[in-house]
Amino acid sequence: GMEIEGVRALLRAGHRVLLMTRHSERPHIDHDDPTFGAALPITPRGEEMAVAFGEKFREFASDVQFMASPLRRTRMTAACIARGMGVPDSVIPTDDFLGNSTPYFADQHAVFELFRDGSFFEKVFAYLERGRQTGFADLQAATDALEDWALARFTSKLGIFTTHDLYNGAFLKARGVVPSFTLETWVQFLASAAIILAPDGSRRYALVRSRAAEGPRE
Repeated sequence: GMEIEGVRALLRAGHRVLLMTRHSERPHIDHDDPTFGAALPITPRGEEMAVAFGEKFREFASDVQFMASPLRRTRMTAACIARGMGVPDSVIPTDDFLGNSTPYFADQHAVFELFRDGSFFEKVFAYLERGRQTGFADLQAATDALEDWALARFTSKLGIFTTHDLYNGAFLKARGVVPSFTLETWVQFLASAAIILAPDGSRRYALVRSRAAEGPRE
């Protein structure tokens, strides 16, 4: 993995970096919520964490682009990051491709039923290992679709697209950045799956950690 300072160094060296960033800290999601917690906010501590994350990227505020899933916690996270960067009036478009209409879901209702017994991590880790799971699309094909979609919209030097841990983890596993996940190594709040575009046109991937988000992963 890489720390935020590493991302800043790449940006200064002329790379473009798209961060697909997990939202900040939120309350617990009820397993019986078919919207996957769509209306849940981030916590007050989560707001502070996201503002602190944004402050670390303040020098790139003139060339940053935001996008968020339509869920409240991702929109709030993006707004707090923008505030930390000193651009609180930034336009933050939303797209459900970063949310519940993710290419990783073949059938959103089937996924909800799969997770309803509280076995989220067991089912997700099985999907990441096998590349297939009830209700889910093929892992590699979905990752290709997400990357193509994101890069088609990424026009700035720094992109911060706020999304959800399942999609971050799936992307990092499919791209070989993280060979396998455990509960201890799962994607933390404000951690990012990064697509790094070099000046020569080459592309690589990284897990970017956020020290602001040490703590609960649930």
